[in-house]
Amino acid sequence: MTIPAVSAEKVYSENSNSEVILNSTGENYIVSPWIENSFDIENSLLSILSTQSISQGQTITHNVNIGSGVNYLEVDLNWGDTSDSLTLSVYTPSGSKLGTYHDSSDGSVNGRIHFSIDPSQGYVQQGTWKFKVYGESVSGTQSYTFGVALH
Repeated sequence: MTIPAVSAEKVYSENSNSEVILNSTGENYIVSPWIENSFDIENSLLSILSTQSISQGQTITHNVNIGSGVNYLEVDLNWGDTSDSLTLSVYTPSGSKLGTYHDSSDGSVNGRIHFSIDPSQGYVQQGTWKFKVYGESVSGTQSYTFGVALH
């Protein structure tokens, strides 16, 4: 299935690493680095956790179904090896691409991309969110864990 292209504008906060995603469908999300070091499974409504292996140039899509009443998402892609580079692209159920995130997107280079997605108003959009992990620069294969906690 091809995701339709939707125009989006990123507006960065002056005093943080957060970005506000404004798109043509009227959905606005704030993407911010996760402050704590751990993945907050215990305080979430539901957690999706997957362990995979990826190679150079490969894309693996993780589909996460979001129901009603979710305040924000905590997203965690962890491979732990800074010699390999993975990226994570995030798409809303309406097909809007929130962005493509790299190891350094959360403020540190540590083999991990860990951030929250907060709607600027209301709840997170219901439906199937797509998270695409891409092996940007991988020697051999790289294992990783991918998780989404619904808060």
